[in-house]
Amino acid sequence: MSETAFPPGADVAGIGAQMQLLRVRQGLTQTELAGERFTRAYVSSIEGGKRTPSAAATAHFAARLGADFEDLCFGYEPGRRRALQKQLTAARTTLSRGEPDEAAAAYAAVAAEAQRHHDPLLRAAGRCGLGLVARHRGDAAAAGELFAEADALLAGQPLSVRLPAVMGRMWSLFAGGSVVDALAYAWEQLRRAGAGVEPAAEFALQAATGFAHVERGNLARAGAAADVALQLAPEVTDPQVLAQGYYHLNRVLTAQGRYEEGEQAIVRATALYEHLGLPTEVGMCRFAQGYLSASRGRLAEAEAHLRQARTVLARTGATTRLVNATAELAEVLRRLERTDEAAALVEECRALSLGYHDPEQAAELDRIGAQIAFDRGDDSAGEALLRSAADRYEAVGAAMETAATCRLLGDRLVGWGRTAEAAAVYRRGLVATERPRPDHPA
Repeated sequence: MSETAFPPGADVAGIGAQMQLLRVRQGLTQTELAGERFTRAYVSSIEGGKRTPSAAATAHFAARLGADFEDLCFGYEPGRRRALQKQLTAARTTLSRGEPDEAAAAYAAVAAEAQRHHDPLLRAAGRCGLGLVARHRGDAAAAGELFAEADALLAGQPLSVRLPAVMGRMWSLFAGGSVVDALAYAWEQLRRAGAGVEPAAEFALQAATGFAHVERGNLARAGAAADVALQLAPEVTDPQVLAQGYYHLNRVLTAQGRYEEGEQAIVRATALYEHLGLPTEVGMCRFAQGYLSASRGRLAEAEAHLRQARTVLARTGATTRLVNATAELAEVLRRLERTDEAAALVEECRALSLGYHDPEQAAELDRIGAQIAFDRGDDSAGEALLRSAADRYEAVGAAMETAATCRLLGDRLVGWGRTAEAAAVYRRGLVATERPRPDHPA
């Protein structure tokens, strides 16, 4: 926090009383607290509630009292606010290691203490942490509500301050099947920030919108967003923002066939998450590496990466992400003609996903299941599953996947001599990709 301005929600009127409490406790006189920079009378007027100190003066007095600037601003004991920030960092690691109950308790404790001190920044950080716990458990709706609460606590603050809440809300919309709404929300945040948007915030949102554009089937827009993000990356210093952004960029670059760039992005994301000590996120990077390898036709390499991802994500209890990695492994094994193994993994995914709602994930399982059914000669089951997958993809606005699924179904229908039905299915896929996409979704 800058020492030239008070943090949001600072109890400026209460600084004098907190100064006096700490001064008396430490046996200092008002003259000693004033130092050479200020007068005893100035300190007296602040402690008496007759004057309000500037942010610079508050920082000076905090230093002489052995406290942090923010401690005086919110009435914390010296060093307490910093300790709460460390508690948030530890909770993030605890969650990623697969201990959501412990992480939730830590986040809730921080939020409660911050509320008692009227500290909106730490309170919002605690609510965002609880949103991450809900995300880990696969509850997109609950996560969305928590991220929205955090964002409301930070109303009026710069986008960079609100970024964790904003990114959480965007993910919640995306995971809940509202890809278009997620895009619209992200673009609205950038529009409101205007020319003053900080590089880290723009980097994060451009990378995330690129990922969403891939789902919408608009690779040109996805690539443009990725290029903007890549240009901004050298200006970003926050390792978590960088890691998340590079993870999103990998998906965009892979979809565009920019495999070498995609490999560089996911290697960077992996290294950052390893440095941060976040194993669940490292597991997701292994999944992304497996997806990239599969896209390049390197199936043995893809299998190795995906099995690593499964091991990590099973250990950390990240169920929704485990299902993603397992589904991709099933598709790789199917392509390797190991049909029975692939079918068993699809059933494992269906069992794991019973406890939460993810329509796009369900669509992917239907599509892989359809291919397995065809491989086994069960055309009726395969057709039904492809139709179900197309319906699910279309419902969430995943245009590229809708088109790909319609193409698979259309090709089958042609092979069966049902050309009129095939033509209707092909048209459905084309319509999905040709729907108008305004430059700034609304």
